[in-house]
Amino acid sequence: MLKKFSLILAFLLFIPTVSYGAECSAASAIVIDGLTNEILYEKNAYEERSMASTTKIMTSLIACESGKLDDVVSVTDEMVNVIGTSLGLRAGDKISLYDLVVGMLIVSGNDAANAVAIHLGGSVEGFAKMMNEKAQSIGMKNSLFVTPSGLDEGKHHSTAYDMAVLASCAIKNEIFAQICKEKRMEVTINGEKHSVYNHNKLLSFLDDCIGIKTGYTDKAGRCLVSAVNRNGKIMICVTMNDGNDWNDHISLFKACDKKYQKKEFKDVVNINVVGGYQDKISASYSAEVNVLDSEQVTVECYYFPFVYAPVEQGSEIGKIIVKYKEKEVTSAPITAEESVEYYAKQE
Repeated sequence: MLKKFSLILAFLLFIPTVSYGAECSAASAIVIDGLTNEILYEKNAYEERSMASTTKIMTSLIACESGKLDDVVSVTDEMVNVIGTSLGLRAGDKISLYDLVVGMLIVSGNDAANAVAIHLGGSVEGFAKMMNEKAQSIGMKNSLFVTPSGLDEGKHHSTAYDMAVLASCAIKNEIFAQICKEKRMEVTINGEKHSVYNHNKLLSFLDDCIGIKTGYTDKAGRCLVSAVNRNGKIMICVTMNDGNDWNDHISLFKACDKKYQKKEFKDVVNINVVGGYQDKISASYSAEVNVLDSEQVTVECYYFPFVYAPVEQGSEIGKIIVKYKEKEVTSAPITAEESVEYYAKQE
């Protein structure tokens, strides 16, 4: 009986568990609101550390913003002369810049990152300058980019806070956001399609996960930048040098989700009608937001002082904009609650 109990206990010890307290085993970590960049949780968030392949968030973002995603890149020896994870490119291959971004975000190809850097920057060093200029422009004050892939070289480093700011900027780019949330995609090399699969296990662990990027080097340890869209709340989590990153992100998202407050808006306005059988029409709107401080929410109503008949019930005759700390978070239509027919005078 004792032997049987020992075997059961040993088996249970190997089952992964998740702690839902707002703590994590990362050397540095942060969770921010994806809209306002407000900090929900932090741990050594401003310490400078290697960030491994989460660097490719910056490389991919620059490519997505370049307006050159349709470019066909001719792969050179210099582009594929790199160690680590690879998309499998060879000198002489032809591949679009878009597919190189897929190769970076989905399979973390260091060769894809080098190819993007040399194609857009003329050289790795030239592209690093572009990366650092972009970093400064979005408020990454404690970062230095040396490589496009995240391989450790020179003083290549960032902080958990800076990487969260970068992620917040990146997921606002529609192309970037669409790619980084996919579990599987296809790339075309020399006219042949190849399936690639995402390294980010959180896409399977969390239904509301929307990306973003994994990373690892011996110096950096395991790094992970992830984001969720939880009932309209965008949260971004960054952990650096964290051997338990999957569980830590799940735990931190759950804890930080509780900090949000729900606020609902609903009202009816009366709008003048010209040329109808009645002088006014009732119109209504409703909206719901999740924010960290419901007292900081304002609603702006926009509609003309009058509308012309005829008006159909349910038609949109205005809109509201909901702002949180002066930033727009959502909008909703103002719709007619009734119909008004056109009044034609008899001559």
